[in-house]
Amino acid sequence: MFQFKNYGQTQIHLLPQVNCFVGKNGAGKTNLLDAIYYLSFTKSFFGTQDQQHVMAGNDDMRIDGTYYRNSMEEEVEMIWQKGKKHIKVNNNDVKRFSEHIGNYPLVMIAPNDIMLIYEGSEDRRKFLDGMIAQTDKLYLTHLLTYNRSLEQRNRLLKNYAEGGMLDPLLLESYNEQLIQSGTLVYDTRKQFLLAYTPVFQQFYERISEAAEPVSITYTSDLHHYTFADLLQYTESQDLSAARTTKGIHKDDIEFTIGNYPLRKRGSQGQQKSFIIALKLAQYDYLKQATQNKPLLLLDDIFEKLDGQRLHLLLSMIANDVFGQICISDTHLDRLHQVFQPMQVPVKYFMIDKGIIHEI
Repeated sequence: MFQFKNYGQTQIHLLPQVNCFVGKNGAGKTNLLDAIYYLSFTKSFFGTQDQQHVMAGNDDMRIDGTYYRNSMEEEVEMIWQKGKKHIKVNNNDVKRFSEHIGNYPLVMIAPNDIMLIYEGSEDRRKFLDGMIAQTDKLYLTHLLTYNRSLEQRNRLLKNYAEGGMLDPLLLESYNEQLIQSGTLVYDTRKQFLLAYTPVFQQFYERISEAAEPVSITYTSDLHHYTFADLLQYTESQDLSAARTTKGIHKDDIEFTIGNYPLRKRGSQGQQKSFIIALKLAQYDYLKQATQNKPLLLLDDIFEKLDGQRLHLLLSMIANDVFGQICISDTHLDRLHQVFQPMQVPVKYFMIDKGIIHEI
């Protein structure tokens, strides 16, 4: 790792089981987890621009890691230099980042996951798309095609609003692209949630030991119209608004508990249980779909989880449910107390202002 966030240059060797990063808040623990996330998703977990992760005073960065996949060693490298990003696997350039995503499945559980409940639909769509895209490259291809066509269509509509000129053939071309890719994305999301939701509900019941029903409901304009009809019905509205007002880019997933919105009626404990169940169901789905255990990153979980939810996670670790795990925490003694009774190999790293010491 070179000039990434607060790390000038560093290298660490991780165990295949449990790895703990210990340090004060702001020391760089989460940055290490984010570096691992980068190598799986070609971007930061926090959705920020690449340039924002370059160490202050520099204009390039590099993250590299050695993976063992299908009994083979693979070298993965992410380079950001002169405003351009490059991904290499075994020193070969990855020409399309979409082809890389899903090769190294990963689930991250972090404190800001709770914002899935409170933020807008875009965050929940990203969560949903991120799950599906790790195992369905056709889905990711059509999602990217849709987003590109949407941007082009919106630009055309904006130009019409500003200048009064509209190319109907070009508009029809963008419509066809949206219809083809958008319909596939919609169908895939719907089928995925039919399989995912029962698994999520089982995890929620285990975590909460509660009787209240929970559910995930997919909302979309395509429940009621074909995409072709939807674009036809809203064309005048789109021309007036200078943007595409309806489509799968407006889809959402609604979280409910006891038939009420989770954000309004769920207690803090219920909301935490809901989020952890979402992530554990995501892990289970990826494990089943890939026939491999994904990487699991746990950021600051001991500060955020109460005893019941923490006990479930730790029991799953002890029972070898997970593969390689990286955990960040502020207290070394707490980690020792948790892992010493377990029959699982653990490696500890102390982090202080971007300096890492194995302990």
